[in-house]
Amino acid sequence: MASSYPAALPLLIGLVTAAVTAFGLVGYGFSAIGRGAVARGGAALSGATAALAQAWGLVSLFLDESGTARACQDANPSLFGQVSGYGVSYLPPALNCRMASGGSYPAAVPGFLTPMMTVCAVIATALALLAVAEHRRTTGPEHPEPSRQRRT
Repeated sequence: MASSYPAALPLLIGLVTAAVTAFGLVGYGFSAIGRGAVARGGAALSGATAALAQAWGLVSLFLDESGTARACQDANPSLFGQVSGYGVSYLPPALNCRMASGGSYPAAVPGFLTPMMTVCAVIATALALLAVAEHRRTTGPEHPEPSRQRRT
């Protein structure tokens, strides 16, 4: 999703969604680890870290919303005179300063956030798959889940 300038509504929606997701995953992750489900808890905490990185990027975009030109100037003063427009991405968060020559350079959002989000998402996915495999192994036909007895 890309546009010319950051818009407040998508930034706000994305920020609230990332914050709520991170908060929920942190709570679930720590409680799962406390119950001994380390892979499941680790997947949740890694997902929470990815959501927090997304929120950080969106906050960076929001803080520079009124000063897009200023962000481009601060990011690379020597190329600022060639800037002809701006490109904004919300997932992953990015502000690109487009030059008349056809190239672009990043501004406003720290460069390490996208790789961090990617690594955390891959780790979360791997741990979630490990947790599913572990659950299937322990609840397979040779290890049926204990049935719950009714009290009368």
